[in-house]
Amino acid sequence: MAAPNAAGVAALIVSQFGRPHMSPDAVEKILEQSATPLACPSPPTVTYDVPPGILASNTATCQGSAKSNGFYGSGLADALRAVSAK
Repeated sequence: MAAPNAAGVAALIVSQFGRPHMSPDAVEKILEQSATPLACPSPPTVTYDVPPGILASNTATCQGSAKSNGFYGSGLADALRAVSAK
């Protein structure tokens, strides 16, 4: 569900600041700068409870910092902060 949330916040950014035009890079910059950082879980390795054979591996390990990591990317999209950014 991260992609629909990020797309919705990106649309709000463009509706707020995109007149007459806003580049995708500018939207991305605001989206990333306004995101709430999320650190890796502790412990960083998560085991998924799935039947054998469904996944190649039932574990995943988060790597990176709170600012950017393999589980949460640049963090949690924050719509209010994004449209208040400029």
